[in-house]
Amino acid sequence: MKNLKLLAAAVAVVLAGCAQTPDSVRFSAEKDSKERNEITAIQYISSNKLSDDIDNALDKSYTQFDLRENISVKLPEDYCEVDFTQISDYEENYEKIMTRIFGKDVLDRENTVHDETGDGMVSYSLSDDDEKMYGCVGNNGFICFAKPSAFDDLFNGGNRVKIYHIDRDDDLSDSYELDGTSVTIKQAADFAQDWLDKNYADLEPDLEIAVKTIIVRQSDQGIYSFDIHASKKYNGVLLDDLVQMTDTSDESMSKMKYITQGIYMQMFKSDEIGSLTNGNGILIPKKERSVDKIISLSSAMGFIENTFTDFNEKMEISAIDLKYTLTPLNDNKNGQSCYDAGIKFDSHLVWEFVMDVPENEMPVGDEYSSAGNIQRFIYLDAESGDLDYEFDINMLMQ
Repeated sequence: MKNLKLLAAAVAVVLAGCAQTPDSVRFSAEKDSKERNEITAIQYISSNKLSDDIDNALDKSYTQFDLRENISVKLPEDYCEVDFTQISDYEENYEKIMTRIFGKDVLDRENTVHDETGDGMVSYSLSDDDEKMYGCVGNNGFICFAKPSAFDDLFNGGNRVKIYHIDRDDDLSDSYELDGTSVTIKQAADFAQDWLDKNYADLEPDLEIAVKTIIVRQSDQGIYSFDIHASKKYNGVLLDDLVQMTDTSDESMSKMKYITQGIYMQMFKSDEIGSLTNGNGILIPKKERSVDKIISLSSAMGFIENTFTDFNEKMEISAIDLKYTLTPLNDNKNGQSCYDAGIKFDSHLVWEFVMDVPENEMPVGDEYSSAGNIQRFIYLDAESGDLDYEFDINMLMQ
C-alpha cells in the first residue's frame, strides 16, 4: 500500500522535474544585451499601443515558425515588476482547510501528525490507509489532499488519451465516463473552476486562479480520469507554470533557475475533485514599480525569427503569453531549500512562446508534468531581451 505521506512530500519534487540544459542548446546568457538589441532591432512599446502591435504581429508570416490557427494573446491589466515571497507559518491553516475538504467529523476522528522534515518544511497532516484519505498543509503554503476516489491512483491515472487546452479554442464537447456518468470536458472544466472559486480562491486572494488544461487518462482496467491543471495570474500576467530548471552556473552546487506555480487536480467522479496539490506552495506578490514600456511582440517575433535559423522544418507556436518567471533566492550553500517558507524570489516579465509536442513525438505513458503535458518553450525577457529556451523532449521530461 502506498505511503501517501512520503508521496506527498515528494510531490513538489516530482512536479519540479529539475533539468540541466546543455550549453549546446542554450543561448549565451553572457552575450551583451545592448549588442543583441542593435543586431535584431529590438523595439520597445508603451502598454497603450500593445494591442495594435499584437494584432500586427499575429497577422504576419514567419519563415521559421507557423502560428496556431486562431492563436490570440490576452492583454494583462498591468505591467509591473513584482517581488514574490514564499508564505510562512501557513501550517496554522491546516484545520480550516482540511475541515473544508473532508468535514469536521472526519478531522475530529483522524490522527493529526505534526512533522518537521530535513528540508525545512513544517506541516500538519492526516493519513488513513484504511479509509483511503490523505491531507497535508505545510508552513510554505503547500497543500495536498487525496479522497478515496483518487487515493490509489494519486497523480497516476493511467495512459494519456487526449489533451484539452481550456484557455484556447479546443472543442470541449467530447465526453468520457467517470464512475458511470458521462461527462464532457466543458462540464469538467466548469465544475473544477466552480470548485476552485468556492474552495481555493480565498487561500490566494492576490491571484486569479483559472483552469487551463485537462488531460484525459485511462487505466489498464479501462477507467477514465481527468488530470486538471489550473494556472495563477497576478494582474492578468501568468506565473510560470511550465518550466522547472536547474541553474548550474555555480558548478560547486546547483540551484533552481526557475520553479513553477500551479494547481493540479484529479477527477474520477463527475461531482468530486478527488485530489489536489498546489505543488510549490503559496507566494505573496508585492508590486515594486509599473513598467512603462516593454519589448513589442512584433519585435520579439522578429528576434526569435532571426535567432533560430537552423530548423529543418517550421515549428508551430501554440501559445503566446506574458508571464513572470520565478527564481528562488535561497541560500543553497548553507542548506536553505528553494521551497523554504519565507524565501524571496527574483521575477522577470517575459514573452513566452510555447510549442506543443506533436502526439507522435510524445513519450508513451509520460509522467504527470507541471503543465499537464510536455511543451517546448522560448522565453524572451520583455525588458532586457535575454533569451532562454528548451526544445529537447528528453530534457523536458526530466
